[in-house]
Amino acid sequence: MFGLALGAAFPQPRSVSPKPRIVASILPLMEFAKAVAGENAEVSLLLPPGAGVHTWQPRASDIIRMSEADLFVHVGGGLEPWVDGFLESVANERLRVVAVTDFLRLDKEEHSGKEAVDPHVWLDFGNDRTIVRRLAVTLAEIDAARAAAYSESASAYDRELEELDRQYAEGLRSCPNRILLLAGHEAFGYLARRYHLEHVSLSGLSPDAEPTPRAVVAIVELARKRRIRSVFREAGESPKLAELLAGEIPAEVFVLSTGAAISREELASGATFLDLMRKNLISLRQGLGCE
Repeated sequence: MFGLALGAAFPQPRSVSPKPRIVASILPLMEFAKAVAGENAEVSLLLPPGAGVHTWQPRASDIIRMSEADLFVHVGGGLEPWVDGFLESVANERLRVVAVTDFLRLDKEEHSGKEAVDPHVWLDFGNDRTIVRRLAVTLAEIDAARAAAYSESASAYDRELEELDRQYAEGLRSCPNRILLLAGHEAFGYLARRYHLEHVSLSGLSPDAEPTPRAVVAIVELARKRRIRSVFREAGESPKLAELLAGEIPAEVFVLSTGAAISREELASGATFLDLMRKNLISLRQGLGCE
């Protein structure tokens, strides 16, 4: 009877689900995993709404969740500095870990003699198509019985990404202003290069770097010389610096989302990574004078 009472008070661990469990570090990777898995796997987002991908710290509940997962997908390339310590604390021999920067071509820069990697690879939709295909292969290895379903779902989502890529290419082809001036760190380099834009930022690749007064003056002078009338800032960041630049140039401020962090309001409204990227295209076309 004592054992029965304990069983009632403390439910026994549930049996392993026949569906693979996937955890993704950021929204775009969760969206890709969901698109490939469909109803055949359980997919969840590791970072809560509003969390900063560079500064987030895992909790005990996150370690428990990862100990029950079959696949963890993250960006790598230094974007998630907490990831190594986090995974060291997880006891799960079956866990597959995929860092997408391990199989993508990375853009790099040199600062003070040190090489810096740009980890914002998901802002190149060609990269996203590669990630989706790799996820389909990885899930087929984990769950061979559903391999055909994963492949079919990946192909369907690939077509959506291809269409989004086409919309960007056409929508940004004839913009008279080709300079994407960002009041912050260089988060949109992959997007800019894919669509032949020049990306100018105040603080390079590091999200922690503070812009120097000299950098601010140089940006203002460049904007005036090139007759730039738009300043972009990253969603979720303070608008003060963008407003300061816009006032000095003068210019109008537009907001772009990397898709890495989603607000509670966006999550509640059902916004997807593709939705955020379509909104970005509207902002880019307005700010670059394409319409």
